[in-house]
Amino acid sequence: MVNKEYDLIVYGATGFTGQLICEYLNAHKDTKEIKWAIAGRNKEKLEKIAKKYSISEIFIADSFDMKSLDIITSKAKLIISVVGPYSIYGKDLVESCANNKCHYLDLTGEPDFVQFVEKKYTKKAKDNKVILMNCCGFESIPPDIGTYYTIKKLKDKNAQITTFLKTKGKISGGTWASFLNSFTGKKPIIKGSKNNKTKKLFYSKELKKWALTFPVIDKHIVKKSAKHLDYGDDFIFVQYVVFKSIFKILGLVLSIMAVGFLAKFKFFRNCLRSFIPSGHGPNAEKRKKHFFELKIFAKTKNENIITTVSGGDPGYGETAKFISEMALTIILNPDKLNCDRGVITPAQCAGDIMIERLIESGIKINHKTS
Repeated sequence: MVNKEYDLIVYGATGFTGQLICEYLNAHKDTKEIKWAIAGRNKEKLEKIAKKYSISEIFIADSFDMKSLDIITSKAKLIISVVGPYSIYGKDLVESCANNKCHYLDLTGEPDFVQFVEKKYTKKAKDNKVILMNCCGFESIPPDIGTYYTIKKLKDKNAQITTFLKTKGKISGGTWASFLNSFTGKKPIIKGSKNNKTKKLFYSKELKKWALTFPVIDKHIVKKSAKHLDYGDDFIFVQYVVFKSIFKILGLVLSIMAVGFLAKFKFFRNCLRSFIPSGHGPNAEKRKKHFFELKIFAKTKNENIITTVSGGDPGYGETAKFISEMALTIILNPDKLNCDRGVITPAQCAGDIMIERLIESGIKINHKTS
């Protein structure tokens, strides 16, 4: 990595998640070892955040102004981007990072954008020795790092991994906007499991909950990690979200179908977006009541283990933690990375050191033999 004036710049610092990232970094013991700044469109809001957290400098940057993006990417070793929907606001920033040899992390869960970054910038990222990494939040750190942890505990390859997610939380305006925008994509990259017997919906006697398969970006990220880290040619990954009753599942599915249909039309998409305005999200008191628990069941010919990854508010408190710890890992622990260039996944980049950092930061990761 070439010498840069700043180790890290948070782009989109005035947004709901951006402010939580600034709060997390400000309180982190490792932040005293780095020089960081913030960037966004609103000077007044940036100045308030800079004053609150004693941040040395602010930068005015716009997602459609390449000159302003080139300024921050030429000055920073790494950019944390929290400006979504990424398929609308993220493409120029990725290009600027790739061109100016600046690492890039984001929180996207948008399949089209992930595919865009992989297809267009994999070679350039490798050539310029930079990391371009999508999905560094709740999507997809827990399943990716959790699966990596699980595979490391197994003696055999070709595990069959089945995950069950239990969670409580609410979404912000930015996440809502990205969710609505995801329905406009033309071609998903989330493919089905090799196991044709995979159930879509069933009652788990062990968990005493209903389990519903859920087509999110996590599967693609974990499968990519599996390929590059050699989990085995017959590695299988299936994920479910668990619910107390089948009626909650029915309500969720019908709601998603209705929103998905309406979101394909610009007029209705804009109307839906106004339900949760940009910059709004659950307050601190509500976030304290939120949680997640991911159970990872791993089965090979000779072994069966269960890994549990759990923490607090998944969408915001812990997401701010996930992407911040990944950024600090890349900046402060480059010698401990599995891979230091290319369009790569969290586990592919920093599996071992991220496990250490997450546990130290309060995320619980443990396993038992079943």
